[in-house]
Amino acid sequence: MATAAPVSVKGFNCTANRTHPCQVYALYRAGFTGVPLDLAAIGDLFAVSRFMVEHANNLSTTAAPANGQPLLVPLQCGCPSWSSSSYTLMQYQIGLGDTYWIVSTTKLQNLTQYQVVERVNPTLVPTVLDVGTKVTFPVFCQCPAAADNATTLVTYVMQLEDTYVSVAAAFSVAYPQ
Repeated sequence: MATAAPVSVKGFNCTANRTHPCQVYALYRAGFTGVPLDLAAIGDLFAVSRFMVEHANNLSTTAAPANGQPLLVPLQCGCPSWSSSSYTLMQYQIGLGDTYWIVSTTKLQNLTQYQVVERVNPTLVPTVLDVGTKVTFPVFCQCPAAADNATTLVTYVMQLEDTYVSVAAAFSVAYPQ
């Protein structure tokens, strides 16, 4: 089932009709963002193993993704006790030139927004990030509800050429007209 993107920078609401935590996926395009074009680097970015990325995409252990290849990255989605929104919380080590905005929009391909990163890291000063500082980046996700008639959901960032119909077709799901 297709689920619309969050309408705010808070992400998806945690609700009683959804079971948390759950396994979800994020769609990540290989090679677009300065992350090396290999499954180990992509796995490292999301703190999952290369094997998990291979398995989720039915790839061989020797496979190298093509530039721009869409990959499903398995993630654990939940509702942190301090938040009313559901996220996958991942740790990222700041590198030279990194900012919340750069990491959110490029390396994480808009799977989160910098305003949420600021909210979940209240003790860090966004304009004073030393190389090596560990920052929590909350990746948007949502667990399915029984009414969704789905076993898992995928966080997908709409592209300029996308329509709801084309995205639904790409994932082989029905789009309600």
